[in-house]
Amino acid sequence: MTLRKVRDSGSKCLIGYVMGGIREDWTDLVQAMIDGGADAVEIGLPFSDPMLDGAVIQRASLAALQRGAQVERILDELPNVSVPLIAMTYSNHLVSRGVPNYLGAIAAAGISGSIVADLPFEESADYLAAAHTAGVAPVLMAAPSTSADTAQQIARASGGFVYSMGAMAPTGRHRTTDESGWEFAQRLRSADGLPVVIGFGIDSPERAARAARYSDGVVVASALMDPVLEGATAASIMGTVQDFRQRLDEAAIP
Repeated sequence: MTLRKVRDSGSKCLIGYVMGGIREDWTDLVQAMIDGGADAVEIGLPFSDPMLDGAVIQRASLAALQRGAQVERILDELPNVSVPLIAMTYSNHLVSRGVPNYLGAIAAAGISGSIVADLPFEESADYLAAAHTAGVAPVLMAAPSTSADTAQQIARASGGFVYSMGAMAPTGRHRTTDESGWEFAQRLRSADGLPVVIGFGIDSPERAARAARYSDGVVVASALMDPVLEGATAASIMGTVQDFRQRLDEAAIP
């Protein structure tokens, strides 16, 4: 993965999110985000009970499942792109397929990173070992409630980047101005460590720019999937990503 290079160049990392199989043209949405300036794209693998996700991603997952989306089909349809792809899902997909089989399959499809949202760090040893064997970066998540000692262990064990939850709430729009979760991300950062990227609640370019002051970049998910669910075109999504890219680039200027 190349997000460290993005960080080291002085830029802020922008990671877009697409629910795999959400629409027939979902792979066009992946390319649109890259054309709009995303440095990486998370590919959501739909799951029936996405417990960390808010209403928008829940609807996106349901839409994909109702279309008959399956992990194997999504992997078969993945385009060959110029930026890292990161699979984002829940541990049920790993358990049902076997951890090495799952990680081997996503690696064979060209995915270079993996997020398992509901996997506790204390139970991740086998997953981490299998990820390294498969050549997949195990992107780990830390939350503002994570103890300082565990957070540092997560930062050392993660691969690609560290995913810092911006709030103790599901993904989506947050009706709050509290930025204490962002300060947690700032404490995780180090010059020689992995980039620390904030997700959860990054619902506008302005909020992305503010979060980027505390971090090395942001993940934008619900703010992209909501218009997709309403029928936005790939060109429109590219324009939205360009707006996020512009504000992040402005935030990176000293």
